[in-house]
Amino acid sequence: EKKRLAGWSIAVLIGHKEFYGLDFYVDKNVLVPRPETELMVDEILNLVKENKNDLMLIDLGTGTGAIIISAASEIKKVSPVQYNKIIFRAIDISVPALKVAKRNASLNKQDKKIKFLQGNLLEPLINKEDFNNLLGHKLIISANLPYLTPSQVNTSPSIKKEPRVALVAGNDGLKYYRELFQQLKVINQPAMVFCEINPSQAKPIKLLTKKYFPLAKVEIKKDLSGKNRLAIIKILD
Repeated sequence: EKKRLAGWSIAVLIGHKEFYGLDFYVDKNVLVPRPETELMVDEILNLVKENKNDLMLIDLGTGTGAIIISAASEIKKVSPVQYNKIIFRAIDISVPALKVAKRNASLNKQDKKIKFLQGNLLEPLINKEDFNNLLGHKLIISANLPYLTPSQVNTSPSIKKEPRVALVAGNDGLKYYRELFQQLKVINQPAMVFCEINPSQAKPIKLLTKKYFPLAKVEIKKDLSGKNRLAIIKILD
């Protein structure tokens, strides 16, 4: 009870959280999966359904692994043939977070399929042989990156207890999306990028995208409570 009063979430205290119908282990090293993030999984699955090409799904800032593990589990159920062809990569800068993600992949029987890498955004993949061999694949990138400003974190007692590295993203909350777009320019590949945002960032993320990719298409989706939550960015050839 004392810990709960100190701002720790129930999920961290009991050590697990349900997300997309699956069970995930959580601890203080990761952001607890939020129900609104299920929207990202829905949209990834819609995209996978219409795509028969060879796909590579890359999950950035994977944390608990909730997004990529849920997507992989669902694709396996719906389309085992496609599941076998898709390449899954999950990346996080935090070593303790990756431990949690790997544990969750084992719990949900996806540890043989998802390869986990440590590093900043796409860095562990760029210019690696692994990646160069895969450039024929269509890229789907899920990025639930830190998107809060310092003041947004400081005004929320429950958020304060979560790992700061998983939350704060410079003064405008878009620091990591900026870095990601810089990396994507280097890769120079068509990609579908799913970015979770703070509701106030719909316009800024559109402007940021246009700055790096003038021809990109950006669609903003609302979560169940009607708030802008997901930017779907189509980066063309």
